Amino acid sequence: MTNAAPRTPARASFNRPPSGKRPRALRWLAALAMLAGAQAGHAAGYPDHAITWVVPYPPGGTTDVIARNLAQAMGPILGQSIVVENKAGAGGQTAMAYVARATPDGYTLLVSDASVATAPSLYPSMPFDPVKDLQAVALFVTVPHVLLVNPALKANSLKELIALTEKEPGKINFSSGGIGSPLHLAGEALRLETGLKWTHIPYKGAGPALMAAVSGEAQVATPSLPAALPQVQAGKLRALAVTSPQRIALLPDVPTVAELGYPKATVFGWVGLHAPAGTPPQVLQTLDAAARKALQDPALMERLKGQGAENAYRDSAGYGKLVTEEAARWKRVVQEAGIKPE
Repeated sequence: MTNAAPRTPARASFNRPPSGKRPRALRWLAALAMLAGAQAGHAAGYPDHAITWVVPYPPGGTTDVIARNLAQAMGPILGQSIVVENKAGAGGQTAMAYVARATPDGYTLLVSDASVATAPSLYPSMPFDPVKDLQAVALFVTVPHVLLVNPALKANSLKELIALTEKEPGKINFSSGGIGSPLHLAGEALRLETGLKWTHIPYKGAGPALMAAVSGEAQVATPSLPAALPQVQAGKLRALAVTSPQRIALLPDVPTVAELGYPKATVFGWVGLHAPAGTPPQVLQTLDAAARKALQDPALMERLKGQGAENAYRDSAGYGKLVTEEAARWKRVVQEAGIKPE
């Protein structure tokens, strides 16, 4: 009897999928790898066209002026123009939301200020998270606030102002750029520490709030120094104190709130840069290096100091830490002052 030839065991079909039918997971991995490679290649050539900086306020304010100075200085370093675009509204939320939704490629960036730290406490139901959806790039400068009064007010010191508001509580008007604005919060921090008794009148922006103090419609304001300096120098407003940790060279005779016994009222604003979360590290590093180099330019720093701003450069990690610390501080102020957004 003839023995049959041994049969070769068939190979399991799942070891070799039919041509053109790779498992879906493998196809996804391949696509992700291609995307990552494309992003890395794009980041390596960054920037190759104009960059847009979004300012959360109208043109002419402190943040806008500082942004335009930095954009002018950093553009040549990066080899591309930087276009400043103003998107005001909702206490900075309009600009923050716009940048948070932008493609994270380094071409749409937020000129950030204290609103990235105050917004979470003021607007807990925002459709985006400033911490998770925005990435700190670099801090440029800090700007102090200054306590100002209309010259007609019979108060030549903070002590006299406190006494005056105690004598006539609520009769003195305090102007701000809107509920929850940096001007408002700086004033609230001072009020909580000193016991000042005034009536808060919110205006639509820092400019109108400052003009209200000049005209006498309001008698007190706490604007940022760059915005207030021309009015102080012209004698249209009287400076009683600055909220910076040290005295300011532009107003050497004006004491700090800490000197006057209220260190917890020390407040500073700032201007920096944020990018959409997920922006490639190479892009962040390129922007950081350009900011650091620009802030070493004596001509730029002379212009900024003349506006009341101080070089306060911090890298991404340092700036992110500052925002976290300030967010915790302003949450306490908002809660203690009972501030509710408009």
